[in-house]
Amino acid sequence: MIMRSVLAVKLHGICVTQCELQYSGSITLPPRILEASGLGAGDVVSIYNFNNGARYDTYVIEGDDDHTIGINGPSARLCYKGDRIVIAQYVMTDEQVDSKVLFFNQDNRQVDQEAVF
Repeated sequence: MIMRSVLAVKLHGICVTQCELQYSGSITLPPRILEASGLGAGDVVSIYNFNNGARYDTYVIEGDDDHTIGINGPSARLCYKGDRIVIAQYVMTDEQVDSKVLFFNQDNRQVDQEAVF
């Protein structure tokens, strides 16, 4: 059996609405985005910043409202309010994965969805 790392979820064009340096770490995502993407609290994700090219891994926490996209802890040095980012989740599997890609506008409203591969 060969295990592969494959893209499971990609959230393209999300706009950061909050940065909180004095926090233990993570990215805060609204419940509506978690539901649409299938991501859950504690899931490891990669963040890619369009504005400055920063790339890093962190984990997801569920937000209390439907609007906050929060970069927390040391990662807040890598993103600023208003930056557009990609959030990607990769999984290790030996099975075929139907990757889910969601596109967002500057107001963090989903504008499109497509299955890739």
